[in-house]
Amino acid sequence: MKIGHNIKKIRKEQGLKRSDLVKKLRFTYGDNALGYRTIQRIERGENLKDRLSSLLQLAYVLGVNLNQFYKGTEYEDKSQLEEAAKEACITKAKARGGTFRYNDKAVLEIVSPKNSGYISMLLELEPNSKTKQEQDPEATIKFIFVISGEIAVIIEELERTLYKGDSIQINSHRPHHFENRSKRKALAILYQNPKRF
Repeated sequence: MKIGHNIKKIRKEQGLKRSDLVKKLRFTYGDNALGYRTIQRIERGENLKDRLSSLLQLAYVLGVNLNQFYKGTEYEDKSQLEEAAKEACITKAKARGGTFRYNDKAVLEIVSPKNSGYISMLLELEPNSKTKQEQDPEATIKFIFVISGEIAVIIEELERTLYKGDSIQINSHRPHHFENRSKRKALAILYQNPKRF
């Protein structure tokens, strides 16, 4: 079975036409949203370019975990499922959930197990870089812990700068983004609950 088959099945189970899905994507991602033809190619299993970022968009607007797209396909990680049954799940570096690039200087890598109910991410910001503005669904929280460097957390009009060892929890349904205004690379762990993709 292909990933696209699962995406199409989930979309239809939610009673969405492709055009409805495109509207939801545009509402959330604006000009960066996937288009109708791209979704059509993904569902046919034809479009592999920028696959992770495309899958993240689709999972987010469909309100499902990313691992639901992989279920029953060759990409499903059986070893993680076996470990989860034993209540211990190690995520090897090569089996991480993937990378999402905001731009050339801002990268987000999923580091939590695919089958968890939350999501943990490693945020890497090069000097003088920032992420795009995001807004999660109601009742979503993000916890940010800075590993190195400094990161400014901007939530609407509120701004807080965090340094190595600092942390903050935000209600991420409010518009927010992250910036590194320093001359050193910054790293942070982001924890999001509930998991939205």
